[in-house]
Amino acid sequence: MDLNFFNKIRILDGGMGQQLLAHGLLSKGTLWSTSAILDEKYHKLVIDIHLSFINSGAEVIVTNTFSSRKLRLIQNNVDHKFKYVNEKACLLSIEAKELSKKNILIAGSLPSQTDTYVEDDRDTKKIESDFYEQAEIIGPYVDFLYLDVISSGREIDLASNVATKFN
Repeated sequence: MDLNFFNKIRILDGGMGQQLLAHGLLSKGTLWSTSAILDEKYHKLVIDIHLSFINSGAEVIVTNTFSSRKLRLIQNNVDHKFKYVNEKACLLSIEAKELSKKNILIAGSLPSQTDTYVEDDRDTKKIESDFYEQAEIIGPYVDFLYLDVISSGREIDLASNVATKFN
C-alpha cells in the first residue's frame, strides 16, 4: 500500500450494517451484520452494497467484520465460525473490488472486542489476544487494518500495537 494515499482527503464507504438491514437482512441475536456472512443467501447483497459504495465514489471499503468479534459470536453460540465469518467477509470485499474494476483499498475492520461504545475492562492480555486473533485472520486479505469504533485509549493502544505487528 502506498502510504502517500492518505496525503489527501479520501472517501470511505458508509455503514454496511445499516445498509444490510435496509435491504432486508434479518439479524440473528446480536450478530447484526455478521448474520449476512453466516447466511449465504445474503452474500450477493454484501457484495452489491460494497459495489454501491464504490460506484458512489468510495476509494476505501471496509470489511464486514465489525460484529464478527469472538465475544459476540460466543454470545450467539456460533464461535466455531469465527475464522469463517472473518475470512468470508474479506473475500466478499475482494470480490466486490474485482467486480468494480476500480483501484480501491480494502480496510480490515478491527472493532472493539467487547461491545460498541463501552470500554473493555477485561484483562489487557485478553483484549490484546482477541485483537490479535481477529487481525491474524483478516490481515492477509486487506490493505490495512481499520480500528473501528474503539471506545478507550487503552484499547486503541492495544489495537495499534497489534496492527503494528502486521505491518
